[in-house]
Amino acid sequence: MKRLFIMVLILCTTIVVSVVHAAGITNFDKLITPEYWITNNTNGDKVILDATGIKNFNSSVRALNRTVVDLANYPLTISGDSLKTRIMDYEVLEDPLYLNGKMVSNNYKNILRTQTNINAIPATVTPRYAVVVRRTNVRNLPTGQGLFFYAEDTEFDALQETVMDPGEPVIVQHVSANGWFYYVQCYNYAGWINKMDLAFTDRNTWLQYVNPKQFLVVTAKNLPVQLEKETILYQQGARIAYKESGNNFIIVIPQRNTTDNSLMEITKTFSKSALAKMVHAGYLPYTSNNIIKAVFENYAMPYGWGGLKNSVDCSALVANAYRTVGVVLPRNSDEQVQTAGQHYTLEGLDRNIRIDNIRNLMPGSVLYLEGHSLVYLGTSNNIPFVIHSLGSYYPKGVRQRVMRVVVSDLSLNRSNGQDMLQNLLVGVEYK
Repeated sequence: MKRLFIMVLILCTTIVVSVVHAAGITNFDKLITPEYWITNNTNGDKVILDATGIKNFNSSVRALNRTVVDLANYPLTISGDSLKTRIMDYEVLEDPLYLNGKMVSNNYKNILRTQTNINAIPATVTPRYAVVVRRTNVRNLPTGQGLFFYAEDTEFDALQETVMDPGEPVIVQHVSANGWFYYVQCYNYAGWINKMDLAFTDRNTWLQYVNPKQFLVVTAKNLPVQLEKETILYQQGARIAYKESGNNFIIVIPQRNTTDNSLMEITKTFSKSALAKMVHAGYLPYTSNNIIKAVFENYAMPYGWGGLKNSVDCSALVANAYRTVGVVLPRNSDEQVQTAGQHYTLEGLDRNIRIDNIRNLMPGSVLYLEGHSLVYLGTSNNIPFVIHSLGSYYPKGVRQRVMRVVVSDLSLNRSNGQDMLQNLLVGVEYK
């Protein structure tokens, strides 16, 4: 499956400012800081949904999107035929693919199909339970090698789906033929994970990771934690179990026992002051200002397709920001726009009417155009601005690579020759 690109915009409804700016991507100091937008957001600190409202919203998301699951209530056994159907989604192999600049052979593709090991799937599958021990890639097929749709491409790995943070609980449903990859169900995705990045445990212990009683949420773009032999990275929105001791946080870090692949836990102590700007005890309140702060944490970060480069693509920028307030969204843009919430049609409207309708949306709303989800920041001189992880755009029909998180207006042209404002289809309020 080719993931659609997604772009984020955060809306602020009551901005009245007089700033001169150039069309397109802006580097104007005021416009590229969260403080600017927050200051002009009249209702920015109003709670959109409380804990009960978020719980109900997340249930609606799961009901509408099969990729988002309630891990705690996931079936104890699953149909082998159903699992085969999911694993045998070989659509990506129907396209020409390149490895190290050379087209891969049909024989190579057949090897990848064979590695999915579907003949070993029994009629009824009894899953196992595991916890991710380091930031890990979730792959479309059981291989770590990057495959690309174009010989010259090195950025958009066709097999890269998403990433999972340390401490994420997963349901292990199958193993590759060579034993190096496990097919797992995550909270909002399913795919193949390298066996070295998982530690197995019993269901009761695993459930403590599914619903931790006390946890820190990473609010910075990421949180690196130095261990004895490696640095593990938690991305924005990740949850970390902890205890308090005076002015210290004692965080719990899952590790893999190399003898039997079982789960071990170690602890690491941080002063609360050292983590003050990087984590929050429990979820942040769901306000538009907190979403704005979250996405701006990633400003100027490199574009990270599927979480590569230890960064975010467009849809991850959205999903991670909402994770900080406890809202669970699908991983990909096409599902993010079709999930729960209040939807407002923008397609076919006059440009000025579109702008007026955008201004009336709730801050934090997601705008959708083909291949992109956008969340609006606000307006300057009545011009909407957005923050997004942008791969490229097409000034005068020529592709311009950007590959970083930027702030821009909606005048950027797409490959169809129209600008983003012309291409808007719908706005969604996540509430």
